[in-house]
Amino acid sequence: MLKRTLGACAIFASVALSSVTMAANLEQNMVTIATNYKAFNDAKTAQDANKALDQMRAASLDSKKSTPMKLIGKADTSPEVKGYKAGLDSLVAQIDKTKALVNAGKLDQAKLEGKKLLAIRDQGHKLYK
Repeated sequence: MLKRTLGACAIFASVALSSVTMAANLEQNMVTIATNYKAFNDAKTAQDANKALDQMRAASLDSKKSTPMKLIGKADTSPEVKGYKAGLDSLVAQIDKTKALVNAGKLDQAKLEGKKLLAIRDQGHKLYK
């Protein structure tokens, strides 16, 4: 009986620790996105803007591997988890659209287009944070 109890506690602790680790990674990705959004807005060159957008894109894609605390315990096939991942896909698509403008030499227009990233972020935070 004691072995079963200890075994169950070990399994529970393992799952809890992995959830905390995932949340920390997700939080780090969100900080990376926010930091690089500011860097993008402050960019004076296409190279600096692209660097910030690339880091935002990588952090957005990595965030799809994690689950927000609000969705822990939900199946990957649940509408909420699918919605969370779709929101990140929208963020990546907007980053790509913004980057295309930077690459076309339209940095000022890209910065205007980049403001849509905030709307996507705000919607995601409203639903999943």
